[in-house]
Parts: sequence; C-alpha cells; structure tokens
Amino acid sequence: TGPVKWGEIEGRVLLTGTPPQAPSAPTSATVASVCGDQAEDRSLVVGAEGALAHAVVSLQDGAGLPDPETPAPPPVLDQKQCHYEPPSLAAKAGGELLLRNSDPLVHNVRAQAGTNRSVFNVAMPLEGMTLRRPLPAEPGTVQVRCDVHPWMRAVVRTFDHPYFTTTAPDGRFRMRVPEGAHTLVFWHDRLPETSRTVTVRAGETVQVDQTWGVDALRQPGSRQ
Repeated sequence: TGPVKWGEIEGRVLLTGTPPQAPSAPTSATVASVCGDQAEDRSLVVGAEGALAHAVVSLQDGAGLPDPETPAPPPVLDQKQCHYEPPSLAAKAGGELLLRNSDPLVHNVRAQAGTNRSVFNVAMPLEGMTLRRPLPAEPGTVQVRCDVHPWMRAVVRTFDHPYFTTTAPDGRFRMRVPEGAHTLVFWHDRLPETSRTVTVRAGETVQVDQTWGVDALRQPGSRQ
C-alpha cells in the first residue's frame, strides 16, 4: 500500500444576490447591559462579496480513508454576548463538545438530535466556566438552544470521519486529503445540500467553489 500521498482541496463558498436583513429579537432587561437590547439572528453570516461564513464542507467518502496527518482541533461552542459562537460548527460524531460561558450571566445549553431527542441539557451559571459533553454516536445534525435566552441558537453537524471543515468569514476553506477521487459535500442549515466530485493528485491543490443564490434560502429555524 505504501505511504499515503496527500493533496489539498480549497475553495470559497458564496451567496449571490442581496442577503435578507437578519431578523432580530428583543433581549431582556436583565441581559441588556451585557448583550444589548436587540439580538440579531446569526443563522446566516454573509461578508463582503457574498462570502458565506460557517458553511460546513466535508468528504462524502471520508469514513473509508486513512486518518489525516493532523487531527482537527476539538470543537468549542462559546456563549458570548448572548450568542453562540460559532453559530454553526462541524464535529466528530461520538466525540466531545467543549462548552464555554464567556458571559457574566446564567446560560443553559440544551442540545437535541433528530426531531426531538435530547442529547444533553446543562446549566452554565458562571462566567469563564467550561464543560465537556459527548455528542451522539450517530452522525447527523444537533440543534443547540438556550432556554433562558430563546434567541440563542447553534447547529452542530457531526460526521463518522475526520474529513470536514467550516468556511472562514471570507467564505474560504481548505482541506488536506489523500489523493484520489472524492465527493465534496457543501452544507448550510438554511440552504440545500449540494455535492461536487473532484480528483486530487498528490502535491496538488484543487480549487472548488460553491455558490448558492439567495432564492434558495430557507427561513431561520425551518427544517426540510
């Protein structure tokens, strides 16, 4: 079999058209001094030139591949100014999610998988505290909410392999993969999943960009 030969896939994920104004919800008097009196929905974060942040990019065939040279950093979900940061992240199914509270406020983190199955529900009353909680062993999507501050939402996309990443604020991503043909899957909680097949040669970088139009967007929190 010999040593694994590696190549890179990089690209940019964009949203074309004028993104809708993010809806905002009033906060409460108890948190306004820390979080402001309006909380903006962060399920869609679009930067300059339509750059789509926090989109999840993964390999469909990742489960059969040798392990990456460098393991992904552990996934962290921070509670910061009454928002989850990041609002969308990718993680290994069955792995641990690190929860952090950066606010001088009481938060609670309630995670559900599938239609309504509870994954965990923990209170985080102290600023600076961290907890580790296991993610479901089955890959899928975990919705995260705060019962104290109902506008707080995040989503964790989990995989049974380590070949995944999320786009940066400029919409860019990069993934080091074994050479060969791969199917790249683009996922965003409010857009239709799409895939692209690419052939990666050792030592080379393949550019794969993905563009969605604003007409493909679903409402925040809607499932389909």
